Amino acid sequence: MDKKTLKILVPLTLLLWSSLSFAAGTGAPIISYYELILHGFGYDHHHIEELKPVLGAVLTFILTLIIGIAYRSGVKKAGKDVAPVGRMSLRGVVEMVLEFVYDTATSVIGSERVKPFLTPLFSIFLFIFVSNLSGLVPGFTPATESINTNLVLGLFIFLVFNTAGIREHGVFGYLRTFAGPLLVMMPIIFVIESVGMLARPLSLALRLYGNIFGDHLVLSVFTDLTKLVLPSFLLFFGLLVACLQSFVFTLLSSIYIFMAISHDH
Repeated sequence: MDKKTLKILVPLTLLLWSSLSFAAGTGAPIISYYELILHGFGYDHHHIEELKPVLGAVLTFILTLIIGIAYRSGVKKAGKDVAPVGRMSLRGVVEMVLEFVYDTATSVIGSERVKPFLTPLFSIFLFIFVSNLSGLVPGFTPATESINTNLVLGLFIFLVFNTAGIREHGVFGYLRTFAGPLLVMMPIIFVIESVGMLARPLSLALRLYGNIFGDHLVLSVFTDLTKLVLPSFLLFFGLLVACLQSFVFTLLSSIYIFMAISHDH
């Protein structure tokens, strides 16, 4: 194990141990560092609960920004050398995630039309993934545990696939895809399709919220019951949930984009 890996794992292990020890020794819930920060600024409990997801989103944004800058710097230093490095590195991890998102989007949208949508899809995947991973560190509530944050993510994808549909078909052409093939059924089908369209961002938000909230609820319950041992094992399942929900959100977003630009109606 190299020195860089130790520098990452040692502080994370100490943070995990201290937070869980606090819960085990006092019988109190795991300490929330967001609450400590907001309480230090003089906010009361009501405002703290509202602002915790905001701090989580800010932390996620800062982390993704740092990852992006570090990756860009690594690519710039590599120059024309596109060969993968022979060791674990940030550049290798980011490129692996990029390839995964690219393969997922290409399998749905198609290699000829996927390029304009790679940036929003990769951005949404990385934001959700980093946010979910931050929730594995005791004391840090992920932004995706808030329904408001997830609604914003859903609305972002809503704007992306509707904009793509309008560019592909034109305004009236895109609206025509909601009407169905039969003139007599047009009013009913248009209403049904419109409701289904508006429900997509809500379904994305609720699915992500339910899974992340449920994962942390289970972790908090078993932490209260068994303190240190079982919750440590549950962190592994939390990692699976973090990866799976990022994938599901990105996959469904790709499907909605494909449906919007498809001419097979």
